[in-house]
Amino acid sequence: MARIAVLGHGVAALAAARRLVLAGAAPLLIAPPGDMPQRGETLSPRALPSLEKLGWSGLLDPAVALPGAGRFSIWGDDTLRRDPETGQDTGFHIDRPRLQTRMAQTLQVAGVARLWASAVTLAHQPTGVRIDLSDGGVVEVAAVIDATGRAALSCGPAAERRRLDRLVAVYGVCDLDPDDAVASATLVEAVAHGWWYMAPLPGRRMMLGLFTDTDLVPEGIQRDGAAFVACAAQTFAIAPRLESLGLGPAFGSAAPEVVPATSALATRVWEGRILRAGDAAASLDPLGANGLATAIWSGIKAAEAALGLEQGDAALARSYEQEFLAGIVNFLATQRALYSAERRFASSPFWVRRHSLP
Repeated sequence: MARIAVLGHGVAALAAARRLVLAGAAPLLIAPPGDMPQRGETLSPRALPSLEKLGWSGLLDPAVALPGAGRFSIWGDDTLRRDPETGQDTGFHIDRPRLQTRMAQTLQVAGVARLWASAVTLAHQPTGVRIDLSDGGVVEVAAVIDATGRAALSCGPAAERRRLDRLVAVYGVCDLDPDDAVASATLVEAVAHGWWYMAPLPGRRMMLGLFTDTDLVPEGIQRDGAAFVACAAQTFAIAPRLESLGLGPAFGSAAPEVVPATSALATRVWEGRILRAGDAAASLDPLGANGLATAIWSGIKAAEAALGLEQGDAALARSYEQEFLAGIVNFLATQRALYSAERRFASSPFWVRRHSLP
């Protein structure tokens, strides 16, 4: 069987490679080494059937996955409520670097070949795709699954990425006191300049983050942990949780990290023998807590479509693109409804932008 290349080392890429292995293919994984920073992420219950399909359900042990205890929010008014619609009671708080390491280990055990280089250019060929590598090498393959993330290599003029916002996460992670009893619940609180997120992680750690736009980050908080904590202290629900756990000094001892959380969509998910998966196809607002589930699902579907393209059959690729884009339309409608429910800060720039989402 001709080889299919998978670009990237994130969840979508690993899921695609795993699906190809289970189908009897010998994929080529192309990705340079890289570390992933630790930050809080939720694995939605929607991901569980996909993990079972890949034989990965057993990866969700206590070192990787902390069962969620619901999501509570201050959103729309000043009342703290439990959100019954998220399904996070049966989801998990994830140590994503550790999860990805374990996924990669299953591929290594299966003998999946990996090139420790970056793809520099992709070029369509009559019967496949040519890949030029950062180390000067060249690979020709039957099909490519691009799972290289937000800066997807394959998104050129024919598949322009449309950025929907300027969202960033300003966040920190700290250790919890071993003697503290902490509910594994997520806390979300809307504020004038965005929204706060606080959730536990496996290994008795806590993540605290502010999601706002790049031009609206409160003065100084990205450089000063004390200013970050002072900003969090102005909230209704986040502040008492910080105080009750005694985490203010820990979060204040170092400057927080700042990472992109932008929503962006590729105008095409499939072109010729190139398919996109995960953030290369669409990076989603984290408020919906579906990013990991979408990444795993899209990796599986892109792999199945690539197997069809290898045989000259585009039906699965066409179906994948249609299903993916339909899902994005539904996601955007849900996101618009969530942001529209918060009207206390209707004149603030962050909320003006969300209330005018397409």
